[in-house]
Amino acid sequence: QGYNTLYVCGTDEYGTATETKAIQEGLTPKEVCDRYHAIHKEVYQWFNIAFDHFGRTTTDHQTEITQDIFSKIDANGFTTIQVVDQLHCDNCSKFLADRFVSGVCPMCGYDDARGDQCDACGKLVNAIELKDPKCHLCKKTPAVKQSSHIFLELDKLQAKVGEHLENRLSEDNHWSANAISIVKGWIKGGLEKRCITRDLKWGTPVPIQGFENKVFYVWFDAPIGYLSITKDLIGKDWTKWWKNPQDVELYQFIGKDNVAFHGVMFPCTQIGADDGYTMVNHLCATEYLNYEDSKFSKSRGTGVFGDMARDTGIEADIWRFYLVYMRPENQDTAFSWDDFSLKVNSELLANIGNFINRALSFCAANFGGVIPEMKLIDDDVDFLLDLQKELTEWEDHLEHVRLKDAVRSVLSLSRRANQYMQVQQPWVSIKGDDELKRRAGSVIGIVANVAYIIAIALSPIMPEMSRRIREQCGAEELPAFSHSVICYLKKGHKIGTPKPLFVKMEKAKVEEWKLKFGGSPDAPPPTKTEAKGGKKKNEKEEGTKKDKKDIKDPSMASRHFPQLVKNNTQISSLLSTISPKFEQARKAFVQSTQSNLEKENVKLEKEIKELKERLVKAEVDAGIAQLTIPSKSISSTISNGLATPPPKTVSAPIEGKKKEEKVGKKKGDSGGASAPAGNGGSGDDTIDIGRLDLRVGRIIKCDKHPDADALYVEQIDVGEESPRTVVSGLVKHVPIDQMQNRLVVVLCNLKPAKMRGVESRAMVMCASSPDKVEVMDVDPSSIPGTRVLCPPFVHRPDAQLNPKKKIWETVAEDLLVCEEGWATWKGERLLVGGETTLTAPTLRGVHVK
Repeated sequence: QGYNTLYVCGTDEYGTATETKAIQEGLTPKEVCDRYHAIHKEVYQWFNIAFDHFGRTTTDHQTEITQDIFSKIDANGFTTIQVVDQLHCDNCSKFLADRFVSGVCPMCGYDDARGDQCDACGKLVNAIELKDPKCHLCKKTPAVKQSSHIFLELDKLQAKVGEHLENRLSEDNHWSANAISIVKGWIKGGLEKRCITRDLKWGTPVPIQGFENKVFYVWFDAPIGYLSITKDLIGKDWTKWWKNPQDVELYQFIGKDNVAFHGVMFPCTQIGADDGYTMVNHLCATEYLNYEDSKFSKSRGTGVFGDMARDTGIEADIWRFYLVYMRPENQDTAFSWDDFSLKVNSELLANIGNFINRALSFCAANFGGVIPEMKLIDDDVDFLLDLQKELTEWEDHLEHVRLKDAVRSVLSLSRRANQYMQVQQPWVSIKGDDELKRRAGSVIGIVANVAYIIAIALSPIMPEMSRRIREQCGAEELPAFSHSVICYLKKGHKIGTPKPLFVKMEKAKVEEWKLKFGGSPDAPPPTKTEAKGGKKKNEKEEGTKKDKKDIKDPSMASRHFPQLVKNNTQISSLLSTISPKFEQARKAFVQSTQSNLEKENVKLEKEIKELKERLVKAEVDAGIAQLTIPSKSISSTISNGLATPPPKTVSAPIEGKKKEEKVGKKKGDSGGASAPAGNGGSGDDTIDIGRLDLRVGRIIKCDKHPDADALYVEQIDVGEESPRTVVSGLVKHVPIDQMQNRLVVVLCNLKPAKMRGVESRAMVMCASSPDKVEVMDVDPSSIPGTRVLCPPFVHRPDAQLNPKKKIWETVAEDLLVCEEGWATWKGERLLVGGETTLTAPTLRGVHVK
């Protein structure tokens, strides 16, 4: 965009957490910080995060600027010295700063709260307020003694910081919703004096006589690191950024647990110093990212951490794509291996990768890798205007820090380009006369340029992939962004060598990663807080009624039989790990057995049919009259616990055309149209999912309904000669760009119905909750027309479901998304082609509708 930007970050190294770690590892705090700073820096470099400088807070510049800011605040009358009660460990001969103390939270009762903040309820606490406090180092109970500390008088600064925040939030701000809510809550609740010193040795020294053995509390000290890191990089010019609020806009990217410090307390510090500091304009805070159905936990080995991502062999850009795609901007989200692989295979491989490889490979194969002459027709202009709108949206998303929407805009660009290429069919035109060949050249010139434009839009999200695409386009330099669609690759330009950009994430590897990062069976089980975010119950609360009868004190077992308790914990963990695998193996065996039986049945049915035809021919030749008896599939008679046998039906032959028509209407209820033999037509009264005609379809085109704001009209290829018209009420739930050129599952044998004048001949299957609707995802390699089966229920779809018998309504009651995200019916998975699952992106435990 041409903005003059500075991008800084660093490790916040002072405080009790570092001292604690140093004591645990037998190192000095500086040795600990040196090691972890190097690890962090290496991780971010591997992820291609382009900081101008990744610094640290343990520097001379940090001490200099922090002491200067404090001196100005002190001179302006916003500090006081107070004697406070503080916990002192006589065993360790030291006052205990916040993180050296743990105990029971006075607000929520969580029994492992820190001395500064409770992880269960999130509220700030003072160590002195903890119930049953313990020294974190020696586990002894500390005594209460008095110590002098400096306080920042936030109450005196409230009016000014409130006015500042009101001005910020009334402008065109890019604050995240949670940041606004948290900051307003703090101001509304009223600010109080807050201690800014601690009895520690590891920290920025306090420049006042009598406080030589104290340091600044890390919440006061750490945000100043942004300023000192900038000075580490550019020296005295640091003030052009940090004391220039008229010309500089400050964006800060944080987690929601740091909003109070960056959004309220640090602005108070800057206002108190009154030295013309640049203050935050845009506070961008995320919610929490969880791992699968639990929380990240290094102690239990649950989750992929930054220094582990490289070991998977997955490229950094692939991680970047999914983590931004799933960025918890408005609510907590969860990393899911299944969803990760699905998005990579469908969006990167089948969407972006497929388009760029098709476009550039066609140019290389048919035009010698040289961009041909382009003469635009109306279709081309319309397409390029649509792209221009997408690019404008992409820019707007990034400007307003809607990063996940920016990712979706790039995917939409590629989907539109895929659709354009599919409609124009240059592979057909190239085989025609000279005029058609020139038309093919125009199309290929356009899509090659679009590939390059996608590389530009992709560069902030996937910088390495962007570079590879530009390299394949023969124009590696990254140009400035333009709102207009520009012809970067002009006639005669020589492109590079097209190569596949992405590889498929194989299911076997995904299962391997799940196992590797799913937690160790030997690790301690998660606490209630870790598993559900609630309060951690004590041992008495966790005991059952039976335990209470047998053992008055449930903690007795852990005191007298620690190995037994440890063994039980390991056994429980192993069982919880093995049980799902056993169930998976059982289902796999059932499905395999069912599949083999169905194959054998098909073979037998074919042999029987051939024998029957020979017999009928012989009888007809001999003059024997024939009686019509509806045939019955062998597969429908399986009665081994794997299938539900339909009732027998036999109809006698009826002579005369009128009688046939009359009986046909009575039995089939389909206006004389007879259902295929054995498909649950006239005689099958058993209602199960086998009666539904579910197929994979590809949306070729999706438009808004001309007469209904809430409806889409789609043309869906379901493997027939021509696409089906389908009307779906998805406008409020799925953006139109996400409906283009995507694979879906459709129910094809509902009775056609007119919806606001447009006849709909199928329905799109979605996971549905009261607040959210998601289109079910299928494997990106699925072919339109592929049937969706639900073994062990026999697939025998009606030609058309009879509305009066409410077959769909009955089946739908048990059509659910399970906890793994798969579509199921009565606990059995729905499988595309009998092999791959239907998956809901995020919803769990809801109906499929």
